[in-house]
Amino acid sequence: MQLFSLDITGEHARIVVALLGGLVAAAGFVAGRWSDHRNRVRFRKEDLVGTSIVVEFYGVTSKSDSSDVLHIITQGGSSSIEDFFHNPDLVHHIQRTASKHPGLMRLPNPVAHRMMMDAAKDTVTGLDPQANIDFIHGRPTQNDKVLLGYAAYREKNHTGNGLHDQVARLVLMVVSPALIAKLADPAYIGSLSVDHAGYQPRCDRLHEFAHEWQRLEALPTSRRSTGHDPIWQITIRTAAR
Repeated sequence: MQLFSLDITGEHARIVVALLGGLVAAAGFVAGRWSDHRNRVRFRKEDLVGTSIVVEFYGVTSKSDSSDVLHIITQGGSSSIEDFFHNPDLVHHIQRTASKHPGLMRLPNPVAHRMMMDAAKDTVTGLDPQANIDFIHGRPTQNDKVLLGYAAYREKNHTGNGLHDQVARLVLMVVSPALIAKLADPAYIGSLSVDHAGYQPRCDRLHEFAHEWQRLEALPTSRRSTGHDPIWQITIRTAAR
């Protein structure tokens, strides 16, 4: 056998084949490690706020030492923006605004904004089937006011564990009006504890939420609009106790 005018014996051929096989294996290993590295970098940098959404309910409880703790209940898991809002035109408006990370979201188009807020209302109302039946039959139900608003914040790093505070995504915040006065107080927010450091940004977001609701409440009715208010107050019915 000749290769580039050189005589290649059977023994040489076996060596060459072994070397080529080793090179191919090494190249495959390097390519695989490089692909894993690229995927990790891409995941760390990926901005999911325009592709996924999660619904979070916030509650505050007191510990034995009288300090308050923030608790978070996630309604189901995260959903894609398309599955949550369904309407392609609305999804386009939301993704375009969310990608700018405005904090509390308000869509520039008032029709789109109302549609987005209506989707929030539809998601969190009607969760109690018995209350719905009681309501249509005129039986007593318990009515609770809640506040709704979308948060589109940029992902941050929190000192301590070096991990992301949370995956950046659109968050539908559900807050009790009874908590607003406390959450608007910087001293209270500074003392409000969380289960772990990764939840601390939620306190900051709730503080901004409370301030925005107080601002809206101070406006005259003529300046309030469902097409512009980033926070809505709605009623959730539960079966009477």
